[in-house]
Amino acid sequence: MTLQKIRSKEEILDESSFAFPRIVLPEGKSVFLSRAARLKQLAEDNPLKDYLLLIAVISEAQAEVFNRYEVPAVTEERIESSQKYGMPALQPSTIERDPLWLKMLADILQYLIKAESVPAVAVTVAQAMLKQIDENPAALEAIAERVLADQDADPAMAPVIMAALHVYWTQLAINLGVENLPVVQQESGVCPCCGSLPVSSVVQIGSQQGIRYLNCSLCATQWHMVRVVCTTCSSTKDISFYHLEGQSEAIKAESCPNCHTYRKIFYQEKDLNVDPVADDLASLQLDILMADEGFERASGNPFLWQAAEAPEAE
Repeated sequence: MTLQKIRSKEEILDESSFAFPRIVLPEGKSVFLSRAARLKQLAEDNPLKDYLLLIAVISEAQAEVFNRYEVPAVTEERIESSQKYGMPALQPSTIERDPLWLKMLADILQYLIKAESVPAVAVTVAQAMLKQIDENPAALEAIAERVLADQDADPAMAPVIMAALHVYWTQLAINLGVENLPVVQQESGVCPCCGSLPVSSVVQIGSQQGIRYLNCSLCATQWHMVRVVCTTCSSTKDISFYHLEGQSEAIKAESCPNCHTYRKIFYQEKDLNVDPVADDLASLQLDILMADEGFERASGNPFLWQAAEAPEAE
């Protein structure tokens, strides 16, 4: 009789890491087209119907603009430094942002102005922003800095600015390529491409059956993180899942009593069409529940912003 060695949990996890991709780069404009379709689907009977439909139009504009402009290539020096120190190569705080993102913004705004059924107030904001691109681009660059730093910003302008930055960074991530990403031994709660926080996570089906991927809020990159682990502090103790009674089983909030935060987690086996941004945006009732339970969102949705507080008068 041959005795079989019982492998440790660490050995099993290490072996399984080769059975599926650790990082999945975005597929291109299909990211935005599928999101637009999902937003339209979710808008039905949703209290945020008008806003979801507006974001659907913005997502269509993103798809239209995608690859219209050639973003700057990442230098070999930056790639080598990223790999040497295990740091994301496309961090907004360390990489120079080319002004062509403003051309992307202008095209998205033009699309909004011409689109049917866009609220008049949104058209007015878009027209004012177009004028500002020509007359005062520095003001828009300042808002871009705030949204990239996850700080409060103008709630009317920030979503469209973020949409343009999405296109810009998604193209950067695709051009960078998986082969140029740093090798990170431990799973992380930040994007391996740009260092941004995830908006949510998705448990997939198919060849990645049951595998959980975090989804970047900026460049749409997906990266693996084992399940029932806090995506903020990596704790595994007493992770709990909340769900709205009578709502889709595909949507839950994964909470951690250690850091008192939560992120939403979506299950493709319950709904194949779940989208990490659209479904998060359409399930604000779950956010209200989590606030009542004493948990804070670990990070925000790229299409929801609070106004920056005005400085107090002396």
